[in-house]
Amino acid sequence: MSSGPSVDAIPTVRARRLLGTGSVEVVFQISPGSTREDDRGQFTSLAEQALAALLAHGLGPSNIVCGWIHFAKAPGWDWREALAIAWEASGPLPISAIVQPPAAPFCHCTLQLHTVRSARQSGVWYGSSEKPAAATILRAGARHVRLMSITPRPDLRGSADLVDMTYDMLAQAGHALTDRGLGFKDVVRTWIHVRDIEHNYGFVNQARNRYFEEQKIVRLPASTCVEGTLCGAASQVAMDLYAVAANAEVGVEAIAPGPMGEASAYGSAFARGSLIVEPGRKTLYVSGTASVDVQGAVVALGDIRGQLDCMFDNVRALLVRAGMDLDDVVGATAYLKRADDYRDFLTVAAARGLSAELPMAVVVAHICRPEWLCEIEVCAMQAKPAQSAG
Repeated sequence: MSSGPSVDAIPTVRARRLLGTGSVEVVFQISPGSTREDDRGQFTSLAEQALAALLAHGLGPSNIVCGWIHFAKAPGWDWREALAIAWEASGPLPISAIVQPPAAPFCHCTLQLHTVRSARQSGVWYGSSEKPAAATILRAGARHVRLMSITPRPDLRGSADLVDMTYDMLAQAGHALTDRGLGFKDVVRTWIHVRDIEHNYGFVNQARNRYFEEQKIVRLPASTCVEGTLCGAASQVAMDLYAVAANAEVGVEAIAPGPMGEASAYGSAFARGSLIVEPGRKTLYVSGTASVDVQGAVVALGDIRGQLDCMFDNVRALLVRAGMDLDDVVGATAYLKRADDYRDFLTVAAARGLSAELPMAVVVAHICRPEWLCEIEVCAMQAKPAQSAG
């Protein structure tokens, strides 16, 4: 097995440019130019690197559809204001800042960005509401909506348990979607960040199951639910989501679970992946995927290499079901329970063909089961879709 890329060999700016009909999309993964500075210095470097990368691709902050900053600890400054000043940006940027420490040694923060520019205009509409931060694009007549940093209503904190707060968070997302002419049935993908996930994951599932049942959600969205804290928010739970208002030309479907079985079979209401098929392309969002078998049991207890191998096998099986493979991956986020497993992850990822140039965040976060040592989510795209996966 290859020894994989060294930590020092990973570029500080990784970009994947996706050419589509009438638009340009670029996915970025950005790290500070130097890890020798303190957290504020690294953040300043991160902002500068990001702006330079955007400009190099003919883009600007107004082209950002969504983004995530992963902080090693909650910043002691207003990161939104700092970004707005550094980028000369106005309005609420659709970016969530999460306390999930980067796994790379001495790195205090990293940034993921998904950007879009159409041939006619910037292509991104942010709307007038600051909360939740939102971005909307129109492609093939279908609206694609991102809602970021969704939390329960502040007046519930301290008076409601986590089940009720999670339910309220989902309801707030539903209201925000309704305001934009969509509903929760249109959600393709969710990202849920929970404090003390090993204790609280069951409560999140209870709320999600109840809300989906009441809303009569038939096609479950893809999802990731891991340990994380939304910076600047007192809530124990927060969410980002992606929704698409499908039409005659744009369809969304949940893909079959492959060797893992359906997560809903053991009480978790999400699909293993969501496939968007539209003119000229298809895109697969793979849910957070770990080392699990068809019965939902953890594979390779205590063995990081064994779990990484099973995890990548499961991801590849989902990609293959959609007519894709790992070389179609355009972006990813990996979650490691232990920072010490970072080099093992890089080694296995390289052996599986994931390039060091791939925009991929690797962070430290507890996963929904204490036995799991690793989890990964990926986004894959093909410019010319084959027949829709079933």
